[in-house]
Amino acid sequence: MRILIVIISFCGSFTSVFGQDISSEIRNSKTQLPIQYVNIGIAGKNIGTVSDSLGCFKLSLTNTLNADTLRISAIGYKTKNYSVGSLRIKPLQKTILLDEEVIQLKEVIVSNKIQEALQLGLKRKYCYPIPLYKKVSGKVTFPQKNCTHEIGTRFTNKNTLKLDSVQINFAECHLENLKFRLNVYTISENNIENVLQQPIYISLTKAQVLHFPMIDLTDYNINMESDFLITIENYKKIPNGSLSLLANAKSKGRKFPTYYRDNSHGKWTRLTSKKSKPFGISIISYVTQY
Repeated sequence: MRILIVIISFCGSFTSVFGQDISSEIRNSKTQLPIQYVNIGIAGKNIGTVSDSLGCFKLSLTNTLNADTLRISAIGYKTKNYSVGSLRIKPLQKTILLDEEVIQLKEVIVSNKIQEALQLGLKRKYCYPIPLYKKVSGKVTFPQKNCTHEIGTRFTNKNTLKLDSVQINFAECHLENLKFRLNVYTISENNIENVLQQPIYISLTKAQVLHFPMIDLTDYNINMESDFLITIENYKKIPNGSLSLLANAKSKGRKFPTYYRDNSHGKWTRLTSKKSKPFGISIISYVTQY
């Protein structure tokens, strides 16, 4: 009898720790079409996933997350939040419908000043794909930790700028074709918000990756009036360490620091070396100043 009681107690503890899997499909509430590559995760924590090409996803949640929030978001759609604890009582619907976001167009800037072309970021000549000192490498592998990893460069800005193009300087690539999502965020009082009105999906051949690709963004009309962050996101779940970006582990990361997070709703972290010295990866933004 004692043995039986112990077994039942253990099983109850097991269920409490490991929780449950949740799954659903995500569709456009207006068209009823599936929405691919939606970000699903726990707000502020490195737990998350993305929906597949059919809008479907599956995510494991432990009972230790009951007080947290499950967030479902996609560029161009209104975000949905769910209490994880409430999902124990009322599970997610088989189909989740997202409403399209109503986009308010920004005021067009008219000026008689001469527009000035600027290049911002860590140039390739400051980066080295070989060990720098004390076995510190001049490159940063991407992605890492079997996660939908996101990494990018923060740019300091106090002017009104239009983002014209972005250049990403990779050190190596082990894929014949690379697909990633490009994100642009504004930063205000530590609030980081995606400013894109539609997602930007990039597809590059191996040859293009290794020839420092330039991405034209003029058609997206991206304007910034504060600090901003440009990132690449592994929405396709490519294998760990499939490519690497040129980086500098000395002082260059102080001016153009690198930020990363394990998934789209995780906490942003500044990239540093083992000795807490800042890294800077070579993402260059070309902007027009008004």
